[in-house]
Amino acid sequence: MIALYIASFIAGLLIGVAVMLFGIERRTRAGVPGAGVSLRRWIPLAAAFAVGFGVAGYSFSRALSAAGALVASLVVGAVTAGLVYWLVVKSESMPVEHDVDDERYVLQGHVARVVSSIASGQEGRISFDYGNERRTLRARSLDDIAVGEGTEVVIERIEGDLAYVEPWLQVEQRL
Repeated sequence: MIALYIASFIAGLLIGVAVMLFGIERRTRAGVPGAGVSLRRWIPLAAAFAVGFGVAGYSFSRALSAAGALVASLVVGAVTAGLVYWLVVKSESMPVEHDVDDERYVLQGHVARVVSSIASGQEGRISFDYGNERRTLRARSLDDIAVGEGTEVVIERIEGDLAYVEPWLQVEQRL
């Protein structure tokens, strides 16, 4: 029975290391309603149960009978898994503070085409594909230079419905 407790402990540690390395998030298939990122909560619960079961079973096997040690270790494993479930739910409900993207720079580096020329210090219009839709926005040149119609430009930022762009040739020269 002690071999079972030690094997359970080691398996729990290995699962815990895998959770630390790879996380518990997984991407769902695109096109499925509600697709995005889901959590596989059972993975840390299995690790917690295995570690709690292994440690308690090994400890109790010296003081209790085999059946008593088994029951006690099952209880300790379930309590440990319950505590880890509580921690996972609490951490999932915390707001994300460090991964919030600045909306102005979401399309930074996206290539667009000028559909209405941008005069020096004036606004024009650009058009680009984003996802499955074609978008058209007002645009200004980043350096207040004139950009002719049909020119490929790179979006620097978008403020409201105004895009600040730079001709692709200028960006390409810097690369």
